[in-house]
Amino acid sequence: MGEGGRMDFYESSSNKMEQLSRTEQEIVHYIYKNMSQVKNMSIRELAENCFVSSTTIFRFVKKLGYDGYADFIQSLSYMAHNTSTIQIPKILHVDTYRDDYLNNVVEAVKVVTDDKMYRFNRIMSRRPKIYMVSEGLTREAAHYIYHILTVLEFEVYFLQEDYEIQNMLQRITSEDVLFVLSYTGNNMRLVHIIEKVLMSATPTVMSITRSDNNSIQNMSNLNFYVFADEVQYKGFDLTSRCGMIAIFETLIYRYIVNMEKDA
Repeated sequence: MGEGGRMDFYESSSNKMEQLSRTEQEIVHYIYKNMSQVKNMSIRELAENCFVSSTTIFRFVKKLGYDGYADFIQSLSYMAHNTSTIQIPKILHVDTYRDDYLNNVVEAVKVVTDDKMYRFNRIMSRRPKIYMVSEGLTREAAHYIYHILTVLEFEVYFLQEDYEIQNMLQRITSEDVLFVLSYTGNNMRLVHIIEKVLMSATPTVMSITRSDNNSIQNMSNLNFYVFADEVQYKGFDLTSRCGMIAIFETLIYRYIVNMEKDA
């Protein structure tokens, strides 16, 4: 809740994002981008701009916990009035955050066991085709990993659009790798992609997720996990993905050393 008991749209939408349908998530993103206009829109105007019905908008705001559309608009107006104050995520106020941040990265690398490193090297030494999927902020870390794999001359595909996913489902084989990066490990779009892949083929599923027990971790043949202090700012996830990159670099640098030795 915001100050004065008012519900904060950023907080409520972020906390319930995974419970929202794809259409409702698109409504959230539209509101994020057009906050100053939306706070002056009627329910019908917002529905038309989001290409949905007024009933869909009403159900959407109720799902977020508002009493109704008027309560939702009042919340946006209140937020707009207070956005002049810079909001610093609470975790960053902690004096030890710098040390905690470094410890999280170190711990992520330390839990990469010799067995997991050996299994990763054995998989990569087959030079498999690699299909990568990711969502949200983690997608930026995935882009970096995709670049490294491309430099190492792997045949790698970074899938983002639905038609690319459909094409992959027709091509992927048991000799290939599906590499999934998801901080929460519970992104339902990614979970459904894995499910569809496993219905048509049995590739090796590798993943990097956070350390708790999660869906993608449980669906993976080889999982690496990270630690991080979660940071939310104005409803957006700014949690560090450095642990993911550190794990991958640790693995791939060892792979390069082994490859050079074999050569």
